[in-house]
Amino acid sequence: MTESDPPLFYTIRPMEPGDVPTVVVIDQLSFPTPWLASSYLYELRHPAQSRYYVLLKPKPDAEPSSGLRGRWLRWAQRALGRSEPSRVIGYVGFRFDFDEAHISTIAVQPDWRGKGLGELLLLTALEKALQLGFYSITLEVRPSNRVAQRLYRKYGFRFTGVHPNYYRDGEDAWLMRATIGHEAYRARLVELRREVRARLPFHSDVGQNDGDTL
Repeated sequence: MTESDPPLFYTIRPMEPGDVPTVVVIDQLSFPTPWLASSYLYELRHPAQSRYYVLLKPKPDAEPSSGLRGRWLRWAQRALGRSEPSRVIGYVGFRFDFDEAHISTIAVQPDWRGKGLGELLLLTALEKALQLGFYSITLEVRPSNRVAQRLYRKYGFRFTGVHPNYYRDGEDAWLMRATIGHEAYRARLVELRREVRARLPFHSDVGQNDGDTL
Protein backbone atom coordinates (compact mmCIF):
# COMPACT_ATOMS: atom_id res chain seq x y z
CA MET A 1 0.00 0.00 0.00
CA THR A 2 1.30 3.48 -0.86
CA GLU A 3 0.64 6.68 1.07
CA SER A 4 -2.04 7.61 -1.47
CA ASP A 5 -3.94 4.35 -1.06
CA PRO A 6 -7.06 4.40 1.13
CA PRO A 7 -6.75 2.51 4.44
CA LEU A 8 -7.87 -1.10 4.57
CA PHE A 9 -10.66 -1.55 7.09
CA TYR A 10 -11.29 -4.48 9.39
CA THR A 11 -14.96 -5.33 9.90
CA ILE A 12 -16.72 -6.53 13.04
CA ARG A 13 -20.20 -7.99 12.79
CA PRO A 14 -22.45 -10.52 14.56
CA MET A 15 -21.40 -14.13 14.08
CA GLU A 16 -23.54 -16.11 11.63
CA PRO A 17 -23.94 -19.90 11.25
CA GLY A 18 -21.85 -19.79 8.07
CA ASP A 19 -18.91 -18.42 10.07
CA VAL A 20 -18.81 -21.37 12.46
CA PRO A 21 -16.55 -23.70 10.40
CA THR A 22 -13.80 -21.08 10.30
CA VAL A 23 -14.37 -20.11 13.94
CA VAL A 24 -13.93 -23.76 14.94
CA VAL A 25 -10.62 -23.97 13.06
CA ILE A 26 -9.33 -20.82 14.80
CA ASP A 27 -10.52 -22.27 18.11
CA GLN A 28 -8.56 -25.47 17.44
CA LEU A 29 -5.45 -23.44 16.61
CA SER A 30 -5.81 -21.37 19.77
CA PHE A 31 -6.88 -23.64 22.62
CA PRO A 32 -6.08 -27.17 23.83
CA THR A 33 -9.78 -27.74 24.60
CA PRO A 34 -11.67 -26.18 21.66
CA TRP A 35 -15.42 -25.90 21.40
CA LEU A 36 -17.40 -28.05 19.01
CA ALA A 37 -19.29 -26.48 16.13
CA SER A 38 -22.53 -27.52 17.85
CA SER A 39 -21.61 -25.37 20.86
CA TYR A 40 -21.31 -22.23 18.73
CA LEU A 41 -24.50 -23.02 16.84
CA TYR A 42 -26.32 -23.47 20.16
CA GLU A 43 -25.14 -20.06 21.32
CA LEU A 44 -26.28 -18.43 18.07
CA ARG A 45 -29.72 -19.99 18.47
CA HIS A 46 -30.10 -18.45 21.96
CA PRO A 47 -29.49 -14.71 21.59
CA ALA A 48 -31.43 -14.03 24.78
CA GLN A 49 -28.45 -15.29 26.77
CA SER A 50 -25.35 -14.53 24.68
CA ARG A 51 -23.75 -12.47 21.92
CA TYR A 52 -20.99 -13.56 19.51
CA TYR A 53 -19.09 -11.47 16.98
CA VAL A 54 -16.49 -12.09 14.28
CA LEU A 55 -13.63 -9.98 12.98
CA LEU A 56 -13.12 -9.93 9.21
CA LYS A 57 -9.78 -9.14 7.62
CA PRO A 58 -9.58 -6.23 5.19
CA LYS A 59 -10.00 -6.53 1.45
CA PRO A 60 -8.16 -7.29 -0.79
CA ASP A 61 -8.11 -10.83 0.51
CA ALA A 62 -4.41 -11.19 1.26
CA GLU A 63 -2.98 -13.61 3.79
CA PRO A 64 -0.44 -12.18 6.27
CA SER A 65 1.86 -15.16 5.78
CA SER A 66 2.11 -18.51 4.08
CA GLY A 67 3.04 -20.36 7.26
CA LEU A 68 1.94 -23.82 8.24
CA ARG A 69 -1.00 -22.54 10.31
CA GLY A 70 -2.23 -20.42 7.41
CA ARG A 71 -2.02 -23.35 5.00
CA TRP A 72 -3.85 -25.61 7.45
CA LEU A 73 -6.58 -23.01 7.90
CA ARG A 74 -7.11 -22.75 4.14
CA TRP A 75 -7.08 -26.55 3.76
CA ALA A 76 -9.64 -26.93 6.56
CA GLN A 77 -11.91 -24.34 4.96
CA ARG A 78 -11.82 -26.24 1.66
CA ALA A 79 -12.47 -29.53 3.45
CA LEU A 80 -15.50 -27.98 5.13
CA GLY A 81 -16.93 -27.08 1.75
CA ARG A 82 -16.29 -23.36 1.59
CA SER A 83 -16.10 -22.26 -2.05
CA GLU A 84 -14.82 -18.80 -1.05
CA PRO A 85 -12.03 -18.23 1.46
CA SER A 86 -13.46 -16.98 4.73
CA ARG A 87 -12.41 -13.51 5.85
CA VAL A 88 -12.98 -14.39 9.52
CA ILE A 89 -9.74 -14.00 11.48
CA GLY A 90 -11.05 -13.66 15.03
CA TYR A 91 -14.08 -13.82 17.26
CA VAL A 92 -15.38 -12.95 20.71
CA GLY A 93 -18.43 -14.00 22.65
CA PHE A 94 -20.04 -13.31 25.98
CA ARG A 95 -22.93 -14.70 27.97
CA PHE A 96 -25.05 -12.82 30.46
CA ASP A 97 -27.38 -13.19 33.39
CA PHE A 98 -29.16 -10.42 35.31
CA ASP A 99 -26.75 -7.45 35.54
CA GLU A 100 -23.46 -9.24 34.76
CA ALA A 101 -21.87 -10.47 31.54
CA HIS A 102 -19.11 -13.05 31.15
CA ILE A 103 -16.65 -13.22 28.25
CA SER A 104 -16.75 -16.89 27.32
CA THR A 105 -14.29 -16.94 24.43
CA ILE A 106 -11.96 -14.68 22.47
CA ALA A 107 -9.34 -15.63 19.88
CA VAL A 108 -7.42 -14.38 16.85
CA GLN A 109 -6.12 -16.56 14.02
CA PRO A 110 -2.41 -17.15 14.83
CA ASP A 111 -1.01 -15.53 11.67
CA TRP A 112 -2.88 -12.31 12.53
CA ARG A 113 -1.73 -11.96 16.14
CA GLY A 114 0.49 -9.16 17.34
CA LYS A 115 -1.54 -6.47 15.54
CA GLY A 116 -3.83 -5.42 18.38
CA LEU A 117 -6.81 -7.34 17.01
CA GLY A 118 -7.46 -9.08 20.32
CA GLU A 119 -7.83 -5.65 21.91
CA LEU A 120 -10.31 -4.66 19.21
CA LEU A 121 -12.38 -7.77 19.95
CA LEU A 122 -12.27 -7.12 23.70
CA LEU A 123 -13.34 -3.52 23.11
CA THR A 124 -16.26 -4.78 21.02
CA ALA A 125 -17.48 -7.07 23.80
CA LEU A 126 -17.19 -4.34 26.43
CA GLU A 127 -19.03 -1.77 24.33
CA LYS A 128 -21.82 -4.22 23.58
CA ALA A 129 -22.14 -5.23 27.23
CA LEU A 130 -22.49 -1.55 28.11
CA GLN A 131 -25.10 -1.01 25.41
CA LEU A 132 -27.09 -3.92 26.82
CA GLY A 133 -27.02 -2.34 30.27
CA PHE A 134 -24.71 -4.64 32.21
CA TYR A 135 -22.99 -3.26 35.30
CA SER A 136 -20.02 -5.64 35.39
CA ILE A 137 -18.29 -8.23 33.24
CA THR A 138 -16.06 -11.19 34.12
CA LEU A 139 -13.66 -13.57 32.41
CA GLU A 140 -11.16 -16.32 33.16
CA VAL A 141 -7.49 -16.21 32.22
CA ARG A 142 -4.57 -18.56 32.72
CA PRO A 143 -2.03 -17.37 35.34
CA SER A 144 0.66 -18.10 32.75
CA ASN A 145 -0.92 -15.81 30.12
CA ARG A 146 0.75 -12.55 31.14
CA VAL A 147 0.06 -10.86 27.79
CA ALA A 148 -3.70 -11.33 28.15
CA GLN A 149 -3.60 -10.22 31.79
CA ARG A 150 -1.93 -6.93 30.84
CA LEU A 151 -4.59 -6.28 28.22
CA TYR A 152 -7.42 -7.04 30.64
CA ARG A 153 -5.95 -4.78 33.32
CA LYS A 154 -5.71 -1.99 30.77
CA TYR A 155 -9.49 -2.28 30.39
CA GLY A 156 -10.18 -2.22 34.11
CA PHE A 157 -10.29 -5.93 34.94
CA ARG A 158 -9.06 -6.88 38.41
CA PHE A 159 -8.25 -10.24 39.97
CA THR A 160 -11.10 -11.57 42.11
CA GLY A 161 -10.43 -15.26 42.67
CA VAL A 162 -9.11 -18.62 41.49
CA HIS A 163 -10.81 -21.63 39.92
CA PRO A 164 -8.45 -24.50 40.89
CA ASN A 165 -7.57 -26.99 38.14
CA TYR A 166 -9.94 -25.20 35.77
CA TYR A 167 -8.21 -26.15 32.53
CA ARG A 168 -7.87 -29.69 31.24
CA ASP A 169 -4.09 -29.61 31.64
CA GLY A 170 -4.53 -28.86 35.35
CA GLU A 171 -3.68 -25.16 35.31
CA ASP A 172 -5.80 -22.91 37.51
CA ALA A 173 -7.90 -20.08 36.09
CA TRP A 174 -7.83 -16.57 37.46
CA LEU A 175 -11.21 -14.90 37.62
CA MET A 176 -11.14 -11.20 36.70
CA ARG A 177 -13.94 -8.64 36.85
CA ALA A 178 -14.44 -5.12 35.51
CA THR A 179 -17.10 -2.73 36.79
CA ILE A 180 -18.31 -0.98 33.66
CA GLY A 181 -21.65 0.59 34.58
CA HIS A 182 -20.47 4.06 35.58
CA GLU A 183 -19.67 7.26 33.72
CA ALA A 184 -15.92 7.22 34.42
CA TYR A 185 -15.59 3.83 32.76
CA ARG A 186 -17.68 4.89 29.78
CA ALA A 187 -15.45 7.91 29.28
CA ARG A 188 -12.34 5.74 29.55
CA LEU A 189 -13.75 3.33 26.96
CA VAL A 190 -14.37 6.19 24.53
CA GLU A 191 -10.73 7.20 24.93
CA LEU A 192 -9.49 3.65 24.40
CA ARG A 193 -11.69 3.24 21.34
CA ARG A 194 -10.14 6.37 19.86
CA GLU A 195 -6.66 4.94 20.46
CA VAL A 196 -7.56 1.60 18.87
CA ARG A 197 -9.15 3.24 15.82
CA ALA A 198 -6.01 5.33 15.27
CA ARG A 199 -4.04 2.09 14.92
CA LEU A 200 -6.66 -0.14 13.32
CA PRO A 201 -9.22 1.37 10.92
CA PHE A 202 -12.40 -0.66 11.32
CA HIS A 203 -16.10 -0.77 10.56
CA SER A 204 -18.48 -2.14 13.17
CA ASP A 205 -21.94 -3.57 12.57
CA VAL A 206 -22.31 -4.40 16.26
CA GLY A 207 -25.65 -3.18 17.52
CA GLN A 208 -26.98 -2.63 14.01
CA ASN A 209 -27.73 -6.12 12.72
CA ASP A 210 -28.03 -8.27 15.82
CA GLY A 211 -31.60 -7.56 16.76
CA ASP A 212 -31.00 -5.08 19.56
CA THR A 213 -32.61 -1.73 20.08
CA LEU A 214 -29.87 0.52 21.41
